[in-house]
This record gives sequence, structure tokens and C-alpha cells, in this order.
Amino acid sequence: MPKPFTNDAYEASYTTAGRWLMEGHDGGRTGYAASTIPHGDVGVAWLRRPGNDPYGATGPIVGPERVYIAYVESSDNSESSEVYLAGFDAESGEQQLDVNLETGRAVGISLVGETLLTVTRGPDYKQATLTALARDDGSTLWTETIPDVTDSPAVVDRTCYLATRDEDNAVYAYSLDGAQQWRTPIDGESYTATCADSDGVYVGLTDGRIAALDATTGERRWSEQIATPDECCPDIQGTPTVADGRLYVPGIAEELVAADATDGTVLWRTTVVDEDYGNAIPSPAVTAETAYMNTYHGGLVAIDISDGSIRWRSAENGFNQPPAAGDGGVVVPQNDSVVAYEANDSQTWDIEITVPDIGMAGYIMNTDVALAHGMCYVGIADGRIYAIGNRE
Repeated sequence: MPKPFTNDAYEASYTTAGRWLMEGHDGGRTGYAASTIPHGDVGVAWLRRPGNDPYGATGPIVGPERVYIAYVESSDNSESSEVYLAGFDAESGEQQLDVNLETGRAVGISLVGETLLTVTRGPDYKQATLTALARDDGSTLWTETIPDVTDSPAVVDRTCYLATRDEDNAVYAYSLDGAQQWRTPIDGESYTATCADSDGVYVGLTDGRIAALDATTGERRWSEQIATPDECCPDIQGTPTVADGRLYVPGIAEELVAADATDGTVLWRTTVVDEDYGNAIPSPAVTAETAYMNTYHGGLVAIDISDGSIRWRSAENGFNQPPAAGDGGVVVPQNDSVVAYEANDSQTWDIEITVPDIGMAGYIMNTDVALAHGMCYVGIADGRIYAIGNRE
């Protein structure tokens, strides 16, 4: 495990602009932020790891001044593991916040204005807690207990949306004061987070359907088969993306499907890997022209969103973690590194970031990328946070 360090020379790309406020950047999970990707002489500006023996960390989110993660402090008794929220200065990496949340597991965090929303899972996986904290000092504003959730919260127009699993199978909407706005059953199981825009909330179901609900009332709008069914596994395991009135759904059959968000009409369906390996396809990053998909066996694939045609794919195999797109290109986890490409297939830099090989449990060692402040922030599930920038 590398020790924390600082290399001020690579903070030159830092700017005050740019945010990555939740998993996937925004409520639509577009994976795109209008932040310049570091270029030129690129290197690690700082590396931090909170606590004593962290693991099970969430992906990083980035606000005006800080980078935040939630993590679990290791314990010999997993039932008594404590969850913490850590905050680091986005430019220097100085740790400024370390707040104990509760016993359990970290699920996800979002930042809305002056409020941090954290979701933790109980040690028995039967319930979850939504907690609102003040951004400046981490003090608790309110908490709400709900059934166990599928993944991290999506926030649009100051409303937080969460999907639950197991016997509950519903979508919940909360305002920022903790009031429950509505709860709607989704008539199916989900393994993914919600995505949302100002009109609707969308959930990918294990049978390949998308359940679409009205964002204001929770009324069911439509439920349509979008992903191609595959008997081997749940058909949708990556969180769908909604952008500019379209849904982009990653299917287990090595495909990306675009559908009209108003009624679920399929617009195009693109197979991104010729052979069906049964690997989960993660969420795409979607810009005004291109959807980027990261795949184990097909590399990084760039798809024209107008018609679903493949523009290019990287020569290197990818990873089952979502890419992050910014101004000037796309950054993607690939094996033991994080790689940046221009909007074409030109690789611009490659930073080695070793992910521990822990065998069959390796799926918990996620690598998550956030783009903000002209920097690239990389979070590893063992609690490490890297800030990547460039020299002047």
C-alpha cells in the first residue's frame, strides 16, 4: 500500500471551477463534467488514505473546496464496523473532516448546496439510513431510516431519489429537509441506482425492464423491456443514464441501448463486444455527441449517440468501472492504471494505480474517477484517493 504523499508541482492545473456532486457526476448519471482533463506533463499531486485500515469506500465526490468519501473502518467484527465521512482539501489533500456516521456499510454520498447526503447500510443488510449533514463541519441535520437500498442517491431539483431492494422494491423521494415526498413500488427487483431528470426517475430492473416514474408525484409513467434478456444473469446491472430526453441502458448482453425517456421506445441497440462473456456492463459516460463504455473484453468503446454506430475502440482492454468524460476527452480505469484519451482514440496519459488482487472478492476493489477543478480524482475501495494534475 503506497504511503500518503504530496507533489505540489502537479497542482498547477487546479482551478476553483468544476464539481462532481454524486456518483456519475449528476442526477442523470451522465458521467460528464465540464472540467478540463489534465494534459501535458501529468502526474499525481497527492495521495491520501483516511483512518487506520479503511475499506469499502465510496467513489469520491467533489464540491467547491473539498473531496469527500465515505468509508468503513476495519474491524475484527464486521457487525460492528463503523462508517465515516472524510473530507479533503481539493487542492492540497489536507484532511479537514472525519465524521463517524454509524455501524454498518457505506453506500454512497451526494452534495447539494450546503448539504451532504450520505447513505449507509445496516450490518444485517435489512435497512439503510439516509443522513443529511452540514457541508462545512459535518454536523448532523437529520436522519431517516428506510429498507435496504440498491445503491447511491440521485438528486435533481433538490429532491433525493433512492431505490430499495429485497421485499420492499420501491423508489423513495425525499426533500432536503428530510420529508418523504412519495414512495412507489416498482414491481420488480433492481440491482442499480436510480437516475433522474426534472421529468422522471428511472430504475433498471433485473428482467431488463426500465421502470419510469414521475419525478414530482411518483406516479408510474411506463415500464418497458429495454435490455435484451439473458438467462445467465440479471439483465441490467449497470445504472442507466438519462440525458437530453434519452435513456442509455447498459445490458448484460454486451450492449448499450438508447430509448426515448418519455415512453421507452427503443431508438437503437448496439452490441459493444462481439462475444457474450456474461460480464456486467457499467454505466456509460454520455456527452453531447458520444457515449463512452468501458468493457472487460472490448476496451473503451466510443458510440455515436445519434445512431448508435461505433466510432472507435481502444486497443487496450478496459475494466468494469464507468468512465468519466470531461472537456478534452475521457478518463477510464484500465486494469492497474487510469488512462486518458482524447475525443478520438489517442491516448494522452496513463497513471499506474495498483488495485489489490484479492481473488474472488476483487469486485469490491472498485476504481472510481471524478473530474473537477481541472483535476482527476481517483478513489479506490480500500480508501485511497489520488489527485492527478499537470505541471505548468
